[in-house]
Amino acid sequence: MGLLLKNIRKTMLLVCLTVSFAVQAQDKVYTAKEALQLVKEEKYVEAEQAYAQLLQKYDREPRYNYYYGICLLQNNKDIPHAVKRLKYAALKGVSRDTYYYLGRAYQLGCEFDEALKNFNRYMKYASGSDGRKEKAVVYMEECQAGKEASAKIYNLTVYRRDTTTLAQLLEHYHPVKDVGEVLRNKDFFESGLDPEGLLYLTERGDEVYFSMADDEDGGKNLYKMEKLLDGWGDSNSLDAVNSDANDVYPFLQIDGATLYFASDRPGGLGGYDIYTTTYDAETKSFDEPVNMGIPFNSPKDDLLFVTDEFNSSGWFASNRETANDQWMVYHIKWDDSVVKNVVMDMNQVKIAVNMPLADDVSENGGVGVANGNGDPFSEEEVSAAFSFMIADTIVYTEFSHFNNDEARAAFEQGLGMEHQKDSLSLLMGDKREAYARSNVETEQAKLVNEILALEKEVYGLDGQIENYFFTARRTEQGTIRELVKTGRYQPPVQVKVERKDDSAINGIFIPGDFTYYTNDEFTFRLGELDSMYQILFYEDEIRKLKHADSLYVWGNILTLEASKMLEQSSLQPETGPVISSPFKKKDSLAADESPSESMVKKSRELKVTALKLYHKSLNEKYELYRDKIKEVVLSEPTTDFTFLDEPQGRANAYFRKANEYDMELMGFDLEKYERAGAMKRSGVSEQEASLFAYLEYAKGTAEVVKKTAPKGKVQKTYQELHKGDEAVKSAAATTKRDKVKAASTAIVYKIQIGVFRNEPNKAALSLIPTVSTISIPEKGLTKYYAGRYDSYKEAQQMIDSVRKAGFTGAFVVAFKGDKQINLSEELKK
Repeated sequence: MGLLLKNIRKTMLLVCLTVSFAVQAQDKVYTAKEALQLVKEEKYVEAEQAYAQLLQKYDREPRYNYYYGICLLQNNKDIPHAVKRLKYAALKGVSRDTYYYLGRAYQLGCEFDEALKNFNRYMKYASGSDGRKEKAVVYMEECQAGKEASAKIYNLTVYRRDTTTLAQLLEHYHPVKDVGEVLRNKDFFESGLDPEGLLYLTERGDEVYFSMADDEDGGKNLYKMEKLLDGWGDSNSLDAVNSDANDVYPFLQIDGATLYFASDRPGGLGGYDIYTTTYDAETKSFDEPVNMGIPFNSPKDDLLFVTDEFNSSGWFASNRETANDQWMVYHIKWDDSVVKNVVMDMNQVKIAVNMPLADDVSENGGVGVANGNGDPFSEEEVSAAFSFMIADTIVYTEFSHFNNDEARAAFEQGLGMEHQKDSLSLLMGDKREAYARSNVETEQAKLVNEILALEKEVYGLDGQIENYFFTARRTEQGTIRELVKTGRYQPPVQVKVERKDDSAINGIFIPGDFTYYTNDEFTFRLGELDSMYQILFYEDEIRKLKHADSLYVWGNILTLEASKMLEQSSLQPETGPVISSPFKKKDSLAADESPSESMVKKSRELKVTALKLYHKSLNEKYELYRDKIKEVVLSEPTTDFTFLDEPQGRANAYFRKANEYDMELMGFDLEKYERAGAMKRSGVSEQEASLFAYLEYAKGTAEVVKKTAPKGKVQKTYQELHKGDEAVKSAAATTKRDKVKAASTAIVYKIQIGVFRNEPNKAALSLIPTVSTISIPEKGLTKYYAGRYDSYKEAQQMIDSVRKAGFTGAFVVAFKGDKQINLSEELKK
């Protein structure tokens, strides 16, 4: 015990001494002359401390603001604050040089118009001997490139930000080995290249991409080497990619065609930028490289973009937020959902370049700009009211973006509940902390009851919030469809107009004309599905569903090909001894493959590709089916839709379990990935069966039969319970606007808007075509129809306006006389 106390006293003494030294350092008083000398000596870190101290006493002194802004700029620290200080110095006329530094500060903050304005002011007065003039010209070219890049940007989800050094960069990249390896040159080559340089080795180990200096001025270019039967071939320059500048840090995506690299060539945003290029199989060369744009690139250095398609992840490094030799590695989400968005507000660019962590984004989707205490140059927060995805191409951030008032009202209800849920969640967290601190049994028991009550309340809000948001989204989509049809739609914000071509699915190459391939075995099933699609889904949804079906068939084809190749691999002859390579490689990478081993690997690659197609197909169908089922259930709240709800619940469970396999971070496991695909298939099958059941239900409730029920105690069928013996008598008397009398042999098309216990909203009914009804007395329900059309095409053209009025589950039905007939059969005729 005495020894312990002695050690504690020593530790406390050490801490006190450390604090004392720190306080002494902070208490150092700088004069204006000393501070200026530090700037002249380019000791900007200490100079920043000196001017910060001086500004505490003389906050409005123009020269102190000027030099303090320069220090912040040189230290790449708090650029927005540097802008404020330099703006004040420019206003007070400290020096014409202020415009040079202010231009650079605006450039680093991605305010390119302001940067150009200030650089132009500087250029008017700069002397020919001013060394900064040449830099200003380059910066102005970069600003122009930045302006062009700001038209469309990526909105990236950032999982992690790690500060590191260039030497330790790879410690923060964690792709699975199935995408290949990024290595130091010294781990692959024994000599001839910069040992600390980086190269990329493909997942099969048969190609290596690297950079080396081959110019008199020491510039670096990209090269490729291929593995031959007797070793490694010669290094070949990627002439179509290389420039007169430095081209480094190559990475080839697993599709074998998409190459990422970094270059400081002219035309970029500044420093090293990340570029991408695609290999053209016809020309046997790479296409013209394309700058990845914002926020991958910034006015500083950005490099080494690595992707992991198996885990939908990517990494790249930048020094945009760091100083000296420090770098930041960003771990981001990277899959087909990440596309460029049209920029409507330049604040979007500033926020995107800052790469905020996903967890740091406030609950309403805004990103705040903190204001300093007592700062005379404080600005208002830059934030959006919320972020609400209407579709995969549209994100709303303001209430004024809504085109439909009902959609906005539903969203406001959901948003209010979400805020309420968040408040309750915080309270629940406080209660749990109190429970952990408490040692009193009675107090703990009370806290447990309070926590359980809060949990029930919080989790009970989830379903309500989801329903409000779903209603808002679908109602707004209906309005947008109508506006697009009439040519009156103007996208308010963040419209993603740039999409990947359908021929590239997660980097998988599929022939461009694949639109709808199938096989004989699948044809009949596809025909059944198509009939269901035509009745229940919008045209754009039908295209997506057919696309998903086509991907599934391609997956089947590739699976068969993989099995065939695996079978053929066992018939391959053994190979002889391998001749050593002129490029000596480390032992761990030196193993050569036989033809049999190569075919086994190729078979596995085809299997993985097939599984990716399966997953892509099933994910798309699951989401479309889920939304349709929810839409139907919400459109008829008084109807018992257990036959829809229960299968959807099972489908959700299948997908949750499958996603647990997908989200594992321990590397790619083919068996588990295949098992996850089987689970998703089961989930989608549940959904499809329930939707077919809904079609039968809808047909049964609309059908009117002119015959009495059978005598005796015979149980009625499910359909008969919904017909109603008096349906024929009541049909003619329940016309809402016009009494419509159809000829007994003519085919008439109507739009069924729902089955209701109470009359729907009158205002909504007034917005749709002539309304007619059929009652189901024994169930206390009434079926409502809109319009009466002579052709299916005419009815289909009107269905969007009915859905827009609020009846989102509306669909077309056909009648022959008083009897509803099978719409699919009629359409085939």
